Amino acid sequence: MTKQLLMLTSITYAMKSKQILAKHSISSEIQRTPKNKSSTGCSYSLYIPQNIDTAEKILREHGIKILGRIDKSDVI
Repeated sequence: MTKQLLMLTSITYAMKSKQILAKHSISSEIQRTPKNKSSTGCSYSLYIPQNIDTAEKILREHGIKILGRIDKSDVI
């Protein structure tokens, strides 16, 4: 099972996303997006151990822009 991160645009959106997911009983952890994976320079990601597809859908429904996903095992 891969460990994936959802890349977000800022710490503000990462914090907001974490709160939204908590209200839906989905746990998450805010992490800096590794520099070698970030196309925007300074972004933050959410590590979501379970239900990442559901989490992404919920966040998109709440207007959160998701830059993409990266596999945590690829992070150097």
